[in-house]
Amino acid sequence: MLRIKTLRLENDWSQRALAAKIGSSQKAVDCWEKGQTEPTAGFLIKLADCFGCSVDYLLGREDDYGNVNVDSDLSEEERGILYAYRALPADERKELMRFADYLAFRRER
Repeated sequence: MLRIKTLRLENDWSQRALAAKIGSSQKAVDCWEKGQTEPTAGFLIKLADCFGCSVDYLLGREDDYGNVNVDSDLSEEERGILYAYRALPADERKELMRFADYLAFRRER
């Protein structure tokens, strides 16, 4: 999911103002925001530079902290497990991994 509209609104820019900043048309920005078309690689770079973010962040592949999101193809249940894991402190993560290893080992027997 492109974050163009969110970032544009956060900066209080109109579609026309954003288009002028990156050398595009207001219609192109409108189509990108609606998901009707996708910006070219060149415009993705210009947009990222304009917003001061990475292209991965712009594309929704990276969070605010620079972490690449790989959970887009996970089920809701898998995503829930991942988020719960990320919320744990390091020592509890290790404990959870030991328990997961135990469950996998027990199942194999």
